[in-house]
Amino acid sequence: MDAQHDIIVIGAGPGGASIAALLAEAGLKVLLAEKNDRAGGKAMTLHRQGYGYEMWPVIAIPGGPSRYDELLKQIHREDDVPLSVPPPDLSQNGGIVYHTDDGRWLRMAAVESDNPLDSFAQTFELTAEEMQPVVEMAMAVFALSEDEIDALEEIPILDWLARYDLPAGPLAYIGVMLNMFFLVGPDRIPASEAIRICLRGFMLAGGEFQYWRGGIGRTLEVAAEYVAEHGGTFVTKAKVERIIVEDGRATGIVTPAGEFRARAVVSNAGIQPTVLKLTGEEHFPPEYVEYVRNLEPSWGIAGIRYFLDAPVFPPAGLAFGDRSWWTTQRYEAARAGDWPDIPQLYWSTPALWDPGLAPADGSQVVLIGTLADPDPDSSMSEDAIARIHATALEAWPSLGDHITRQEPYSTKSVSNLTRDAVVPGAGGECIGIAQTMEQEGRNKPKARTPLPGLYIVGCDAGGRGVATHQAVDSGFRVADLVLEDLGVAPRT
Repeated sequence: MDAQHDIIVIGAGPGGASIAALLAEAGLKVLLAEKNDRAGGKAMTLHRQGYGYEMWPVIAIPGGPSRYDELLKQIHREDDVPLSVPPPDLSQNGGIVYHTDDGRWLRMAAVESDNPLDSFAQTFELTAEEMQPVVEMAMAVFALSEDEIDALEEIPILDWLARYDLPAGPLAYIGVMLNMFFLVGPDRIPASEAIRICLRGFMLAGGEFQYWRGGIGRTLEVAAEYVAEHGGTFVTKAKVERIIVEDGRATGIVTPAGEFRARAVVSNAGIQPTVLKLTGEEHFPPEYVEYVRNLEPSWGIAGIRYFLDAPVFPPAGLAFGDRSWWTTQRYEAARAGDWPDIPQLYWSTPALWDPGLAPADGSQVVLIGTLADPDPDSSMSEDAIARIHATALEAWPSLGDHITRQEPYSTKSVSNLTRDAVVPGAGGECIGIAQTMEQEGRNKPKARTPLPGLYIVGCDAGGRGVATHQAVDSGFRVADLVLEDLGVAPRT
């Protein structure tokens, strides 16, 4: 059967929607197939009962310059999804909530200074002498050349930080941020990526989160719409059952709506589901199948959506104590039930970024979560949800007076929305495979698979960065690979 399209893209998450729009912009006829009823994947924005919100805390990091912005500009849709920024009095206060060893909750407040380290001193009640190791670490971060950073690819960031005797509060903040950015312990995160993205690119440079009017998912809905407007097709509720392989090449997909053919297939369904389930092991070398099977998932996320009748939380932030951040050992201890007294909490409040995402009565939805086992069947999510609620009531004493409804979500929720569980212990991972030294940088899976015509896009392959920003970056990079392989002129 002749190809109906130039390219088929499986999944309209950040990686899939991005590459589909970019390939359409390059002149290819694209079919974008999504199993849900809208684009967005893990960054999907829902609209229910007057509220708009993501399924869990999703904020684009790092903020500016952003691959999301580049995507919207590339397809000339930046005016359709403008950035949405909270008022300064909201965005500069309360983004860090720190639990001291003596039981107090300290909150970050605006500091009249151009030096981001001044907020560290204020938030953690540190003297100039106690801040000195933080200053030395910051100076070292910005003194490193790009070549020197690249040379740290196989050094854990925790080992690099150990050179500085950081106070407990700033160390906990860095540890929690690294957990949030990379969804794995800093004992396994490559120092190169942690320094470049987290320390230099965000925390010590006064970095900010980003959010767009209509929600993070709106950027990806626009990308999917662009495909349909430029000679392609965007189909929803079209869960791919199988990737068609003919004459040793990926040539199409099977969905409940029928078969579709193309010159090549790009999958945003995850490398393990793509290889082990959708395509089938028989189409790959045995050593590649074993490699894919053994890839380690990132940690998962579990939490609560609080519907409130009055504002309680700032737009976004994190709450933690000195022992809230997890190394691999601490994570394994928590899986066994030995949690820190204060779990690390992440939250976002969409309506404070974009007032149009809530009714005009001052009500809001707060998305709050913590780390958990990515296994969709793990009982750790239930434990995590209970601990989140208890800690949130303690950290925000007025919270209990304003809850009108609450909805828990688990790693099973993540898996059901975005990723099939095809290997034991995986499926509900927060971003995809773990960004460990063994799976990051030069060790990251290749976007081109051994099966001609089949590519992987998203957080699992092809991109740099963290979280959904990494997936969009993958969309750009893998688009260039596909265009090169198909003999199409590169994007301008």
